Amino acid sequence: MKHLIISLFLIIPALLFSQDKSAETKIDLKKEPVLSIFTDLFKLKNLSFSREQPDNSGEVLETEFQLENLTNVSMDLYIFVIATHEKEYITQSSFERPDLDDKNSIKLIQVYPDDLSNYEYIVKDESGAEKKIYQKYPKNIKAGIDKKTGKPYTLDDIITFRSRNLSKFMKKYYFFNQITILIFDTEETLLFRQSYSVKPLKR
Repeated sequence: MKHLIISLFLIIPALLFSQDKSAETKIDLKKEPVLSIFTDLFKLKNLSFSREQPDNSGEVLETEFQLENLTNVSMDLYIFVIATHEKEYITQSSFERPDLDDKNSIKLIQVYPDDLSNYEYIVKDESGAEKKIYQKYPKNIKAGIDKKTGKPYTLDDIITFRSRNLSKFMKKYYFFNQITILIFDTEETLLFRQSYSVKPLKR
């Protein structure tokens, strides 16, 4: 089994563009947060990624972190991990806007819990035709439960969270280069959002 520790770098939040929101099924891009979101209720720490090849079907990115309760009150949480391969836009300086020639920036997306339909939205293109896209924001917040208990994650003191996302081998192969972690409370309020660039070390 191949195993490779991944280094982490914070990334610049992606640019979002307005879309037609006339129909109920259309995505409200304002709903997806652009900036990082943090909370005083808990702290995410000891975040690490590892890359494995368990068999010949593909490679797995394992995400592991701990949540530490900063209060004296137990809380229930919904947790999501979104693993993507996204096109990187390079500019000469941080003051330049990237040339977004490829509107389909997400080349690969896998999620945990593993219901990809929870991230499917319908938008209209420039010609008015409807098309399906993936947004890094779940439609059903209550889906982010602990698979072992079938309930939200209960944070008393410290919990350790692990997720695994598979990238299957194919002719045009991509491995994940970005991880986004979303954590909601039981009122479906987004308490934590952070994206990380996943840079693999040389083999």
